[in-house]
Amino acid sequence: MRLAALPLCLAALPLCAQWDLRLELPRPTGQSLPQTLISGSGQLVSGTFDTGRGFIASANKRLLQVGPLLKLEGGLEYSQLEADGTLTPSASAPQGTKLKQQGVGVGLNAQLWVPFIGIAGELGLIQRLQHYTFDTAGAASSKNLSRTWLRVGTRWRIPSVVVHPYVVASYQQPVSKDRPVRLSSSSDLAAYFAAQGSGQEFERLWTFGVGVAF
Repeated sequence: MRLAALPLCLAALPLCAQWDLRLELPRPTGQSLPQTLISGSGQLVSGTFDTGRGFIASANKRLLQVGPLLKLEGGLEYSQLEADGTLTPSASAPQGTKLKQQGVGVGLNAQLWVPFIGIAGELGLIQRLQHYTFDTAGAASSKNLSRTWLRVGTRWRIPSVVVHPYVVASYQQPVSKDRPVRLSSSSDLAAYFAAQGSGQEFERLWTFGVGVAF
């Protein structure tokens, strides 16, 4: 009887894990590009960004478990997001630009497991405190950002006994963010460069990564 129950106990071990370490590679997209900030009849500035890059490393601890299917965990993370591009003011040559956001985060994450197949859906909130830098032709502007991000993800557990590796994917976006600066005259260019932190932030990202629970 006890031997018959052993496979069920081993299958339930990943759901009882106390710690969860994860590394994700994000693809930040949807930056508020300069040309989208224009209002009025004249285009004062234009520009592009590539698809962003970076990493998110997190450590999570189980806070609550309800039965074998629902788990709530809290965690800490360090993230770094980057993108390169160009900015072209009216009647000027293109200038190289770089957007970077890096910092720490505190989050809550709920896991809902599908029985017997090792797949879980995830829903979480992350409060990210990031240092923002926007560099244009060597002239940098920076500020500190505090944003609450929504995270919706899924994971697949790789069968194992001692530790419990998994692969994970997620979609994330800020719950709220500053309004981009709007330009209606050439005199607004000064306001534009003074408010890059509210006009050039990363707006959403997809992540793909790996983790281990133990």
